[in-house]
Amino acid sequence: TTTEDSSGNGNNGTLEGPVWVEGVFDGALQFTGDDRVNCGEATNLGLTQALSLALWVNPADFTGDRAFAGRAAAGVGYAFKSQSTHLRFTTPGVLDHDGNNSILTLNTWQHVAVTFSPGQTGGCVFYINGVATDTLTASALTSGAGPFEIGHNFWGQWCNGMIDDVRLYNHVLTLEEVQASMVAVSPGLAGEPNPEDEATDVPADAALAWTPGESAVTHDVYLGTNFDDVNDASVSDPRGVLVGQGLAEAAYASDSPFEYGQTYYWRVDEVNGAPDYTVFKGEVWSFTAETYGYPITSLTVEASNAQLTSPASNTINGSGLDEFDQHGVDLKTMWATSGGLPAWIQYTFDKVYKLHELWVWNANSELEVFMGFGAKDVVIEYSTDGETWAQLENVPEFAKGTGTATYTANTIVDFGGVMAKYVKLTINDNWGATALVSLSEVRFFYTPAQAFEPDPADGATGVELGTTLNWRPGREATSHEVSFGTDPNALTAETVADHNYTPASMDFGTLYYWRVDEVGEAGTYAGDVWSFRAQEFGPIDDFESYNDDIEAETTIWHAWVDGVTTQASGSQVGYTNSPFAETKIVHSGKQSMPFMYDNATSFFFSEAEREFESAQNWTGNGADEVALWVQGNAAKFVETAPGQYTISSNTADIWGTSDNFRFVYKQLNGDGAISAKVLSITGGSATWAKPGVMIRESLDPAASYALMHPTPDGRRAFQNRPTTGANAVSAHSGIGAITLPIWVKVERKGNQFTAYYSQDGTTWTKQPDTENTGTDRSPNPQTIGMGNSAYIGLAVTSNNAAGGFCFAEFSDVVTTGGATGDWTVADIGDNPGNDPAPMYVTLADSAGKSATATNADIVTSVDWTRWVIPMSDFAGVNFAKVKKMVITIGDKTATKAGGTGIVFIDDIGFGHSAE
Repeated sequence: TTTEDSSGNGNNGTLEGPVWVEGVFDGALQFTGDDRVNCGEATNLGLTQALSLALWVNPADFTGDRAFAGRAAAGVGYAFKSQSTHLRFTTPGVLDHDGNNSILTLNTWQHVAVTFSPGQTGGCVFYINGVATDTLTASALTSGAGPFEIGHNFWGQWCNGMIDDVRLYNHVLTLEEVQASMVAVSPGLAGEPNPEDEATDVPADAALAWTPGESAVTHDVYLGTNFDDVNDASVSDPRGVLVGQGLAEAAYASDSPFEYGQTYYWRVDEVNGAPDYTVFKGEVWSFTAETYGYPITSLTVEASNAQLTSPASNTINGSGLDEFDQHGVDLKTMWATSGGLPAWIQYTFDKVYKLHELWVWNANSELEVFMGFGAKDVVIEYSTDGETWAQLENVPEFAKGTGTATYTANTIVDFGGVMAKYVKLTINDNWGATALVSLSEVRFFYTPAQAFEPDPADGATGVELGTTLNWRPGREATSHEVSFGTDPNALTAETVADHNYTPASMDFGTLYYWRVDEVGEAGTYAGDVWSFRAQEFGPIDDFESYNDDIEAETTIWHAWVDGVTTQASGSQVGYTNSPFAETKIVHSGKQSMPFMYDNATSFFFSEAEREFESAQNWTGNGADEVALWVQGNAAKFVETAPGQYTISSNTADIWGTSDNFRFVYKQLNGDGAISAKVLSITGGSATWAKPGVMIRESLDPAASYALMHPTPDGRRAFQNRPTTGANAVSAHSGIGAITLPIWVKVERKGNQFTAYYSQDGTTWTKQPDTENTGTDRSPNPQTIGMGNSAYIGLAVTSNNAAGGFCFAEFSDVVTTGGATGDWTVADIGDNPGNDPAPMYVTLADSAGKSATATNADIVTSVDWTRWVIPMSDFAGVNFAKVKKMVITIGDKTATKAGGTGIVFIDDIGFGHSAE
């Protein structure tokens, strides 16, 4: 479900549709339809200067624009793609750069790259397989706030084909570097550093870890504060930064903590074993250790007085500061009094803090060097309750602002760890002769005395049983008192030496509370009460271990034996062709189990079973339930009340020369009519979804037909295809002409078809054929070529196969003339949908005792639904020795044919659901 950023920059991607296939280097992704990989909106992806994009691509078609990768929003960004058969680089709203000589090959892996230097003649260069194929003038480049996506872009363009090894560079590659980018990152190198490359606020006692190279036997670690030393050092020239040589594990922990706020560089060389002992020199990564003090971000301010355009809030809202903490010269971004000394300004924090420092940006208008509005002589007082105040000693004279746009804080006040919720600055004098006082910005820092940043995070869910709890320790803590339990008012305390704690036991689905009090020489700092909820279920089968290796018998249908294997039911588990597991419709992980049921032919039920190699113990930790996640398809056709029907559809459209919809019909011989009340149309996402009444020559997608329908946005339309294979035409109103419910009718007399609508089901109005003035306008009545024998019924299309199911409700259905037979459901074109059937789960223990639970309607759930079954429903089964699980769809005692469909099953588990 994710892709990993192997550069260490943390721009990992989330799969939204594509599936894993074999690629140029191990796994690639195959894209069809609106698939994409979403890599987030990190600032280091928002390139506006030089950049290069390189990847391997295997296109499956050349229809229009096909996106490879890029970061684009409305009118801004960049996108690398193909346009028909050639490469294209787009700077939205500016220019399309077309490589007319950069011709791609269909169904073939090829390496493509683009280098781009904005505003430069010859700044856009395309490469195919390491050869420069086009050089163009590069236009300007602006960056939007959208995500970096692979296989899709902002304009709804997507790739149809395969993509592998996508690389983005923040500089222009040379020809040699483009050619080098065609080679996969060496599997011998260390990768995936932890902490991530350029990480900040890394705990001072953090251990370093990485993913080892494939052939590494030992690891050499270099760590220091100088990039060149770490980059150039070796075993023969350690430069004082070789901190671990020949390490057996892919981890390193320093004997002493990192210095607060210090940036470190580190490198891991992977070393093979005998006989060659090859050394793979690693990349240099960096991180910055946590600071000693943290800024207080939750605070308010008031002052003795202020100018209307220069309020006191300007001193804490960041106005006037740039990304480098440089303050501008606009007085409206500062606090300024209207005059009078002394003047005061007071800050109130959200709670009591152990104060470390105060940074001050003094007055900084362009007049500052002449007028001296900035504070000079300042008395600072502090209080924990706002009643009792103390004066801070050794407050320095506040330095004068520079009056330039590059001004940074130039006064730092040491608070020495005093405890305070309130701080008041009284300014007795400024740097000039006037009584007007001004400050640009202040920033308070506190020293963490309490435990902070709990892991798991406060409010976390799904925490694994046996998880070790961790936290950032207070700066002065010498030990930690951990209180833990299920009642926040009655926690059990235990003292530990390090900042982690493993509870003796946890139960499934239980909400736990914990608190850490930090104990030091100066006293104890009580912590906040945190909470988390334990995982609800432990795994029975998450379907992640199966693959497509038939010879090794590790496929999903080797474990779950179905009717195809036993020829004893109508089930098929797994697809006929690989990949056998479902890789798009998953609840979690990368795959789920497709279960096709066919209860309409020789068997009236469908069944699959898994027998465990050894008996399973599903007891302990409060386990009292079994659960499985199921997603089916909407019921095709349901009579929800006498004479009232719901029909689902997830289809393209009824239009053009070929149709895709669900049709519930009867046989019609000769003349006749059908009318119905359309109660509602819900779900899906298309304004041209069509629920209506239809007379149709045949069930062929290109057949002639007559259809009268409303739309969700209030149109009414008489739509038809006059002859087989012809383009459809329509007589329709504009938006908002009607509201639901509405009655619709189609009437046949010979080959003349007339469409009507009614607001009351009694008074009928012929649908006007003058409202639509386009070239696709239909007359009403319309002459339609149709044989004497035809079909008459209810038709529904969602008009958006990618938009999900829509549901149309009908009532008051009336047929006249030669309509006969029962309602029959037909899918014109591809249209998912399940026939209703009960699902059963049977468990059997090693002694042969079994029991069954039933769910009547889960096979028609259109979303992932968790079926939770109390263990008490399986009376007599020994849950300490479970040997077999059987899933059945359809009644095994049925004596007549049922329906067909498909469900997807994932994450079967045992435990206890959260209350």
